[in-house]
Amino acid sequence: MKHLIYVFIAASLMLASCEKNALTIPVDPVTSGARLKLINVAPDLPGGIELAVNGKKFSAFTPSGVTASSSGFAVGLPYNNSFPSSGSNYAIVSPGAVSLSLTSPATTTTASATAVGSSSATLDDNVYYSLFVSGTGVQPETTLLKDDFTQLNSSSKVYVRFVNMIPNGPATGYDLFILSADGKTATPVAQAIAYKGASSFVTLDAFTNPTLALRLPGATTNVGTVVFSNIANGRVLTVFARGLVGRTGATAASLNLYVNR
Repeated sequence: MKHLIYVFIAASLMLASCEKNALTIPVDPVTSGARLKLINVAPDLPGGIELAVNGKKFSAFTPSGVTASSSGFAVGLPYNNSFPSSGSNYAIVSPGAVSLSLTSPATTTTASATAVGSSSATLDDNVYYSLFVSGTGVQPETTLLKDDFTQLNSSSKVYVRFVNMIPNGPATGYDLFILSADGKTATPVAQAIAYKGASSFVTLDAFTNPTLALRLPGATTNVGTVVFSNIANGRVLTVFARGLVGRTGATAASLNLYVNR
């Protein structure tokens, strides 16, 4: 009987200790702050991009090359990627007038990052934004777009926006099409979008595994394509042209996308 009493007391003490040290998870949803997503389409920065908002690091990744004797070196957001990820998540930042500072980390050493640009913006509370970093060379440009979902309320439709981030493309811009399963029919989504330009979100009927194609105005040849296999009713997408005309491989002119909602 005494053994049972001792076991009960020990178990009670263990539970009390666990409760004392338990992680408290907030139950209230975040209801304030501007929402921001960063997209790197600047191909000439090997170290990628790091963004600081009001001097505070926005994009954060695990350092590379960490050892017992070295803290490693910073890792930037790679070209053709977004932060936080290409999914429908945004980071929350304080609203109001903000300073935006861009740096590009060294790729193999612990040397400090190189400052590559700065700008300012005003972010509204509870508003969603996409910040594109584009251009050639080591001094990229920034383009801030407001991601307005307030009128995109149908649960049976899909919404697509096209953004052109090819800096050396034609002045007439590019078109975006959705191709039929056999590739014979091309349905226009947005046309003649110039560099750093963006269409509004276009309402479309839901489709399965669509192939989206980038074309020159009036042309039937695809400059680049991207396939999206995670379509759901009510989905909101941004499809963007990136890369450079005349290049091959990873930095060739083509398409990518991310989920807004």
